[in-house]
Amino acid sequence: MYAKFHTPTTSTPRARRHRQIAAGVLGALATLAVIAMLASPEATAESESDGFTCEEITGADLVTGSRPGDTSSAPAAILGFNHAYYVDRSATRAQEFLTSDSVLGVDNRLQTGIDAVPAETRPCVSISPLNTLGDAERWAVTVTEFRPDIEPWVARQTVTTRTVDGRSLISEIALA
Repeated sequence: MYAKFHTPTTSTPRARRHRQIAAGVLGALATLAVIAMLASPEATAESESDGFTCEEITGADLVTGSRPGDTSSAPAAILGFNHAYYVDRSATRAQEFLTSDSVLGVDNRLQTGIDAVPAETRPCVSISPLNTLGDAERWAVTVTEFRPDIEPWVARQTVTTRTVDGRSLISEIALA
């Protein structure tokens, strides 16, 4: 003889409450995901023909943008390098943001990389500090490439910078 188990055909108040809580949590998570997507620099950028924008933020813990940059600070040098790479499309200009011992500019590899990217590609760069090791600073960098007719592509990097003769320069870029 088999044992009989009682399985209620209607939901108990406790089961209904658990389902309501689970639905509420899932709804909240979905809402947070939508807010995060809308607030991210990647979501606010469009192709240049549609009025490309990349939110320009300058803070202690976050710098974002696509401006030309300079060598006054590490984030400015990172922005400058990416602008030279994607907008100016010039290895010569990009090398102005590299230390003399950086392997990035060796054997014309930099120009080869630039030439492999479609000319209409626009970057949106996000930079956050990681740590300092001696005279080197490490940065978490996210470059979102907005290419024509395809979804944005995201590259996560660790960029090492050093100050040489009063100028912030990039010594290394590695995939994160």
